[in-house]
Amino acid sequence: MVALDARLIQAICELGQKYEARKIVLFGSRAKGSHRPNSDIDLAVYSIPGVTKEGSLAGELDDLDTLLKIDVVFITEKTDRKLQDAVQKEGVVLYDRLSE
Repeated sequence: MVALDARLIQAICELGQKYEARKIVLFGSRAKGSHRPNSDIDLAVYSIPGVTKEGSLAGELDDLDTLLKIDVVFITEKTDRKLQDAVQKEGVVLYDRLSE
């Protein structure tokens, strides 16, 4: 169960496309369904090195029309393995460039 408004998911997907992200995954309590009304939104962004403008994407994600805090982590080969595993195990893919 994805605990996000459909309009917010659409906006996230549009930003993923705009900034040429490879994939955007919801993880944490909102992906697991254990969130509270004021729980933040945890997003893992798999970017394309040299293509995705990570700072601009993070800024626009933060500016989305929601009262909730959005935490963005960019997943690279240097990202902590435990975090990568958690995102892969519990995450819900919101945007995937390969399935456009």
